[in-house]
Amino acid sequence: MKRIITKRLSMLLFVLLGVTLLTFFLSHVIPGDPARMMVGQRASEETLQEVRHQLGLDQPVWVQYFTYLKGLLVGDFGTSIRTQQPVSHDLLTFFPATIELALLAFVIAIIIGIPLGILSAVKKDTGWDHAGRIFSIAGVSTPVFWSGLVGILIFYKFLDWLPSSGRLDLAIAPPARITGLYLVDSLFTGNWAAFKNSLWHLLLPAFTLAFAQLAIVTRQVRSSMLEVLGQDYIRTALANGINGPVLLFRYALRNALIPTITVVGLSFGSLLGGAVVTETIFSWPGMGKYVVDSIAYLDFPAIMGFTFVISIGYVLINLLVDIAYYMLDPQIKE
Repeated sequence: MKRIITKRLSMLLFVLLGVTLLTFFLSHVIPGDPARMMVGQRASEETLQEVRHQLGLDQPVWVQYFTYLKGLLVGDFGTSIRTQQPVSHDLLTFFPATIELALLAFVIAIIIGIPLGILSAVKKDTGWDHAGRIFSIAGVSTPVFWSGLVGILIFYKFLDWLPSSGRLDLAIAPPARITGLYLVDSLFTGNWAAFKNSLWHLLLPAFTLAFAQLAIVTRQVRSSMLEVLGQDYIRTALANGINGPVLLFRYALRNALIPTITVVGLSFGSLLGGAVVTETIFSWPGMGKYVVDSIAYLDFPAIMGFTFVISIGYVLINLLVDIAYYMLDPQIKE
């Protein structure tokens, strides 16, 4: 176990180094002058050059890159051109909203996708199976922005069941900040009005974000379960009188989850990245909306900071997937 964790963490350094190099290179290839965006079009040339000097943009590119790496080592992502705040401060402010949305979407994808995949495998070529496959095809084929707009149209405009934007109603005060997650903070502080209202605001964007990943999980579980149910040891268990939930969950599902874990782990990473579109549609005040607004201002420090954080998330998720493999498959222990 220690060897696996050490190996993956060492790989993390190389991955992050590659991400910083790529994002830094792209930020300098894209046409535009961040300093000009900061001072405005009517600023004098002297003011422009002063701002460029303050930002270090008058230095050679390789000097700028190593200065950026030096800042990353102490948690300094630079200063946002748009908000004039440290990027690390902005990310800490907006990250809880994104992680809360992604976690709820992940839970929805798991608690619906896995049972639906099992049902489709057990009821192969029946109406349940056909319905599950149609649902999966619809999920992976529908763009997030389209399903989000349709959800707003149906559940907000026509049915008036769910709100269309924000984390809370204007009349509801946010809970005292402990973790930044409204559901958790409202539970800790006993603010039930904020808990109910924040959950109500979460449902529509979370289901929208989970829809595509839910379909992928369903298809993977169905495929893995069908493969496992055709193995000799399953037929032997049936011949020995083992059937029902014991056969499905103790013998079949445990082995079917091994390839599924990879999909599930990458799904959570995709939820963090996919939150960019979802947060824009639902005006969700998270990192996704923050980086979209930053793109319009050529706010490269904010964009690179967001990319760096998401990259760390992907690598850590892959580490958790490897640990889960280790726990589920005894052969990996050998």
